[in-house]
Amino acid sequence: MRPWIFAHRGASARHPENTLEAFRAAIRLGADGIELDVQLTSDGEVVVIHDPWLDRTTDGTGLVQNRTFAELRRLSAGSWFDPRFSKSKIPSLREVLALVMPTRMQVILELKNFFVPQPELEKRVVELLRIYEMEQRAIISSFNFNSLLHIKELAPAVRTGLLYIGHLHEPWDIARQYQTEQLHVPKEEITPSLIRQAHRHRLEVIGWTINSSQTILRMRKLGIDGIITNYPRRARKVLHPKLDSG
Repeated sequence: MRPWIFAHRGASARHPENTLEAFRAAIRLGADGIELDVQLTSDGEVVVIHDPWLDRTTDGTGLVQNRTFAELRRLSAGSWFDPRFSKSKIPSLREVLALVMPTRMQVILELKNFFVPQPELEKRVVELLRIYEMEQRAIISSFNFNSLLHIKELAPAVRTGLLYIGHLHEPWDIARQYQTEQLHVPKEEITPSLIRQAHRHRLEVIGWTINSSQTILRMRKLGIDGIITNYPRRARKVLHPKLDSG
């Protein structure tokens, strides 16, 4: 039932983003999928964290890629949000996929390799998707369009999304160039024309980050395929009130 509801970094309005607590909440609240961010540690583990630097969402400092996984696990990934989440940790992608695998949820994985190079990130992500049998339920996005093309070389069946910010002239042409099935569009750029043209080119449109009830309703009327939101429960109540009351 569309539009799909993707919990942005998990249910991040009320839980620390990109933590197992946020992802468990997204499952509990009935999201259709989760959106998360992946990077590599210095010893090659794929971890789930948004910023290249640790400073904003942990009690550590410096670049994520300069730390080993063991070093990252000693940090709190939740105390910045609320003291009750002080024991939250930076999860590995393995942990998140193991959590989601028994469900029917989709997963959008954003590769954080635009500002800071992440050699081998595409390869490691694809390996883990195969281990956890999640290739058919995964969507890989990135601001690094060449990275999306590399994903297609490694795993042609995995869906990819052209992620962009600001205005992109005729994004369907760029999507064709980089072999993506989806456009991941900032909410300010979503118009009836864009959705019509995207669908004409057989592209799905996922909008980000869409939080207000009014905007969620407007996106549904426009025929959008999915929304990324910090408030999956709110989106579910707005889009599927009968289901939510059941």
